[in-house]
Amino acid sequence: MCFHQKINKKPEQIEKKFNAQFKFFQDYKPQNTVNGFDFPKTPVIKNTDKFTIEMLQWGLVPNWANEEWNKAFTLNARSETLTEKPAFRNITQNRCLVITNGFYEWQHNGKIKTKFEIGFDDELFAFGGIYDSYNGKQSYSIVTTEAEGIMREIHNVKLRMPIALKTSEDMEAWLNGDRIKGSSDFTAINLEPIQLNLF
Repeated sequence: MCFHQKINKKPEQIEKKFNAQFKFFQDYKPQNTVNGFDFPKTPVIKNTDKFTIEMLQWGLVPNWANEEWNKAFTLNARSETLTEKPAFRNITQNRCLVITNGFYEWQHNGKIKTKFEIGFDDELFAFGGIYDSYNGKQSYSIVTTEAEGIMREIHNVKLRMPIALKTSEDMEAWLNGDRIKGSSDFTAINLEPIQLNLF
């Protein structure tokens, strides 16, 4: 699953890439590591306003939830069960782009875990996401799918990967509600170099 990401580009780089403007750019702080379990706000574009970048909380809180809702369970949403899970089934039309330029996963080799940074050569892209609003506060989940390509080698226990949208066509299709798998031609950097014969 995807619980750690990176978004360290400047606001103007993000605005240019996504042809959109920050609603409140001063709320955005570039970060090399964003931990989902801190439930941070990160830049998102909703399908209801494709030209505005807003800061939404990572960890979806359904509109019917209460204060005790555990956001850790909704950092991610499995694409295969979106229409079944109570937290997601009534908001599958609430599509969003979660802006990023990388994420982190750990490969398991027995008891050894090796951290990798994954993305598209540090270029900006988007995760496919869904969002909701509870008590006026908006939040999102990153939608995941079955791992393919290099992600099957790295995320080799859970075999999942986020839906990654590289092109404007894929982003538009996602926002329009189309079924799309996204790109899987990731590049990966071993952040804890040891001799691995992966590729």
